[in-house]
Amino acid sequence: MDEIIVEFLTESLEGLDQLDNKFVMLEQNPDDRDTLASIFRTVHTIKGTCGFLGFSHLEKLAHAGENLLSLLRDGKLNFTQEIASALLTMLDAVRTMLGEIERTESDGEESYANLIETLNRLKEGGPATPASRPEPAPHPSPPPPPEPVNAPPAVNESSAAKNADASDAGSE
Repeated sequence: MDEIIVEFLTESLEGLDQLDNKFVMLEQNPDDRDTLASIFRTVHTIKGTCGFLGFSHLEKLAHAGENLLSLLRDGKLNFTQEIASALLTMLDAVRTMLGEIERTESDGEESYANLIETLNRLKEGGPATPASRPEPAPHPSPPPPPEPVNAPPAVNESSAAKNADASDAGSE
């Protein structure tokens, strides 16, 4: 493995370990701009380096997290439990991708598109999960055909004529 990748992994994992403590601090004091700025810088560094190294899935994920953190840091969004949960999920995904890089020198096949979508939705001030669209009302089923009335079976004219001919022939 290239030395630059080993260094990237070491620095990124150390940064992520520090972020765990910083998120605890942030949950206790959600308006702490210094802590938000520190978290932002760590994610920004990971994003920039993985972009340089060609880890595009990791770069896209870190970029989505960085954009959300930027708005938090600048006071344009409030730090909520929903945002905290999405960012912690992002950090877990980054750890997973770093582990994949360590094993295979690739950031893997998983793009984390749903997580990126969630981070982007939160960045826009929306909920973490899209509002569920109401299911369309089911079309009423057509009424079942009416039950047949217990009437004597209809006599087919041609079979009635044959029966009459047969009985006429038998009487001759």
